Amino acid sequence: MLKLLSCTFFVSIISLLFSFSYSIRVSLIGNDWSITDDKSYSARGQIPGSIHTILLSANQITEPYWSYNDVTLRSLIYSSWIFTKNFSLTNDFLTSTQFTLHFDQIDTVANITLNECFLGQTNSMFVPYTFNVIRTCLQSKNQLRLDFESPVIYARNQAKIYNESVLPECTPDVQHGECHVQFIRKEPCSFSWDWGPAFAPIGIPGDLYLEGINDVDISIQLESINIASYQISVNKWQVDVLLTSHNDPFECRLKFILENTSFTYETSITLDHEISISLLIPDENIHLWWPNGYGDQNLYTLSIYYQEQLIDSRLIGFRTVQLIQHDYGPMFNGSSFYFLINYLPIYIKGSNWIPADAFQERVTDNQLERLLRSAQVANMNMLRIWGGGIYERNSFYELADRLGIMLWHDFMFACSLYPVDKSFLRNVHDEVVYQVKRLQSHASIVLWAGNNENEAAVAQNWYDIPKERLPKVKEDYRKLYVNTIMNAVTEVDKGNNRPFVTSSPSNGLQSIKEDYIANDPNDPIYGDVHFYGYRNDSWDPRTYPITRFLSETGIQSLPSLDAWYQANTNLSDLNFNSSFLLHREHSLNQLNAMMMHIQSNLPLPITKDPLKNFTQLIYLSQINQAMTLKSISDVCRVHSSMDMIDPKTSQGHTMGLMYWQINDIWQAPTWSTIEYGLKWKMAHYYVQHMYESIYPIAILTPYLANITDENARISLYVINDLPKEISGQLICSIHTVDTFAVRISMAFDIALDFTTMKHVIDLSYASLMKRAGCSNDQQHCILHCLLDSHHHHQVEQTLFLISPKTYQLYQPDLHVENIQQVTPTDIVIRITAKRPALFVWLEISAHMSGYFSRNGFHMFESVLTVTFHSWTPITNFTNSDFDLHLSSLFDITQP
Repeated sequence: MLKLLSCTFFVSIISLLFSFSYSIRVSLIGNDWSITDDKSYSARGQIPGSIHTILLSANQITEPYWSYNDVTLRSLIYSSWIFTKNFSLTNDFLTSTQFTLHFDQIDTVANITLNECFLGQTNSMFVPYTFNVIRTCLQSKNQLRLDFESPVIYARNQAKIYNESVLPECTPDVQHGECHVQFIRKEPCSFSWDWGPAFAPIGIPGDLYLEGINDVDISIQLESINIASYQISVNKWQVDVLLTSHNDPFECRLKFILENTSFTYETSITLDHEISISLLIPDENIHLWWPNGYGDQNLYTLSIYYQEQLIDSRLIGFRTVQLIQHDYGPMFNGSSFYFLINYLPIYIKGSNWIPADAFQERVTDNQLERLLRSAQVANMNMLRIWGGGIYERNSFYELADRLGIMLWHDFMFACSLYPVDKSFLRNVHDEVVYQVKRLQSHASIVLWAGNNENEAAVAQNWYDIPKERLPKVKEDYRKLYVNTIMNAVTEVDKGNNRPFVTSSPSNGLQSIKEDYIANDPNDPIYGDVHFYGYRNDSWDPRTYPITRFLSETGIQSLPSLDAWYQANTNLSDLNFNSSFLLHREHSLNQLNAMMMHIQSNLPLPITKDPLKNFTQLIYLSQINQAMTLKSISDVCRVHSSMDMIDPKTSQGHTMGLMYWQINDIWQAPTWSTIEYGLKWKMAHYYVQHMYESIYPIAILTPYLANITDENARISLYVINDLPKEISGQLICSIHTVDTFAVRISMAFDIALDFTTMKHVIDLSYASLMKRAGCSNDQQHCILHCLLDSHHHHQVEQTLFLISPKTYQLYQPDLHVENIQQVTPTDIVIRITAKRPALFVWLEISAHMSGYFSRNGFHMFESVLTVTFHSWTPITNFTNSDFDLHLSSLFDITQP
């Protein structure tokens, strides 16, 4: 049984990993490449690399992220560039009978020449390339040359020769971007986005090598492994293994071993260039892979042998995935939208992922690990790989597998119409087939999505296309996402263990019923929804739609002063209304909107010191973002039960939230909760809290009700996402901001079944305020709850009964009493206060990289302990090196 709770040129797509063959590989990466534009620049540098990073290393340009360099360095990508590498080959290598040149990735349009032999052209950064090289093209001394075309000019020229306009032609002016990105298979956001710059890199960001083999040698490649299905009738897992070979058909005997289990399988086959072999692995051989928070991430190495020699292996995990979209019957309209993992309903707690840098060669595996661990530590179980970015490197997906972070994976199409000529569609088909084969072995990938927001763009005519053209636009949409992408996925990702949706947002099955373009792809009673339509007060829970699944929503904040110093140290530019800040803000009027949202709930700085004023506005923007995300999450989680469906609107049964966005691509006002330098914003600490597996919620209805409203209620709920029953006590108290004394306290016994939500009680707001003696000094009162579970650590919840800007704040006299290193990576900090403090914020020196056990918290007790966890061991620790600073909302009210 399934253990539910065990917790022409010859150009071809390269084989994914090392194959069984007697070959010699000559690596062609290194720091001895030369680049030139034949005009202004010539430099030697490192591959993997691009023109910007090579010129930066050669001191010919300044840091691309510095100041206005995203515009001042723009001319670099309008030029053609020549990359060359000289290398030698040994006689042993030259005796091989077949030669191929392999590129893992080329960005993007280049002609490839080896010595005097023209090998071919590349036009996509999303597929690798392999070129056959004839022996006469090789010498003992060789030169490899890549002639890169400007991606901007290439895209413009492709748009000119296409038979009709494809909208939008250019990015909005506020983004300082480039045009026609849909005509080049390149990272869409590299031409700019509303949170990122337009660098459109030119270069070789991946591995490359020359390989020599002998025709007489047997060569077998492992193309892919797919956990296709769980056959419940026989309690076995179907695992499809795809093997290929360049040899003529031959007989061979293969052996498959699932390492560290008793499973082995041997078979004799005829390998005629390609064969798919289905293994049936009994359930008793394995333990399940579970998402973060639900169990262990059990992974197994599946190895394939030929003649006792290892062909290749993959690390795989066993889990079932179902996307449940069922009708509710006559009582409610719409359909559900939630994930069953290993037959257990999972509430999705996640975010959206964008590229971690404009230049991928600058992104280290350590950075990726810290970002993904930041997701895991914040109790996330899913990230959405957004369709305007890139397919990440292999190590990213391996980390997601190990950390239990499920991936909703878009294909790289976003916010645009696209050409649909034969050559473009053929290119897309090859891209999808390659990427699915490369990635389908990963347990973490649980869903493919065809694009980001393009169904909505077509359905709602975002680009004001004339009415007579709309039928053709819809036909082109289906041609690309249904006939090409969906069919390519079905071609290689066989089985029933990874669903596909054509777009995000979409109405899911309802979109299919409407021929893949729903009338309203953002309908809250179907599929997934993207929402950014805030009222003035983004903390107001009435602002947000009650959806089945909220896959995008969020609000901007400013990064820390440390982040800004990475891009600009001119103090006149570090001002909320400076030209520099407006230049970095790529979403129209967002700074004004940010200020409006801050003013709705928070006091504004009164200091006359410009830098202090800017620092405090950073702090306030981060409070606003944190509280906004908490408000959104609380709305989603309190409506997660099917019992919470509103019979009038059919809204409810919200089974997931993925806010926009977890990470940053550079230093700017954005929606991220982690800065470009990997520092957590206040919002990420709130995400960690709001995604707790056992979580109390307190809601005042109506929002900010008048104290005399006899109909107003404070409703208390407890969520249990754990796959086990829990019990404990919910203790709620009324506090004031002038003293630690508690006005009134209440305790409620809690017992919940696994993965459920319980409505604990409704309290009369007016009566509670009278009992607590808050009737005449409402501005002081706050509800603070503590959930003490027998199976989990304590979880707090705070409910402001009025906007914090209205409270009369008092000097809390915060003080760091003691700092002590307790492990190589953990520093314990003891904080004292004389009065309550709101939004207490801890900051340390920029050279320290890590996160606090809590931050942005409210202090309702005189002593509190916080732990700082460093990503790396700290040696020779001193308090002065730590350079800890404390602040609270009270500081905003001081000159």
